[in-house]
Amino acid sequence: MLNKLRNFSKSKLAIVLVAIIIVPFVFWGMGSVFSGGNKNTLVEINNTNISVQDFIEHINKSRINTNDIKNNLDKNIIEEILSQIISLKILEMEINEVDVSISDQTLSKIIKSDNKFYDDNKKFSRIKYEKFLIENNISAVELEKKIKESKL
Repeated sequence: MLNKLRNFSKSKLAIVLVAIIIVPFVFWGMGSVFSGGNKNTLVEINNTNISVQDFIEHINKSRINTNDIKNNLDKNIIEEILSQIISLKILEMEINEVDVSISDQTLSKIIKSDNKFYDDNKKFSRIKYEKFLIENNISAVELEKKIKESKL
């Protein structure tokens, strides 16, 4: 049985058959091996990646109009947005490294000292606070997170 296999492997038909199997496998089946690394990463900072998805989320959070981006491509707006993301990521990494945080008591003082939540008697009004959250379609957790990020 092995002799028949050996003899067949030396024939021209076997070479053609193997070529028919190997060539498509190399070009289409292993394409990802030859194409390189992760193309979804825009920037890598100390083994921390900033992906295309992070870039898009930053644009959406910033509420930058896509028409403004299209109209200002020649003014390097993409580079400016990317440098903002890089700066924020580096700042975030430094905050985590130094282990800086804001306590709940400090966050409460920050919110209570905001004039837009004061009533006519110049005191904090929980009703005005809740009304602000409803009008801006934001939860208290989201607002607190934004305040923490901006203060850090």
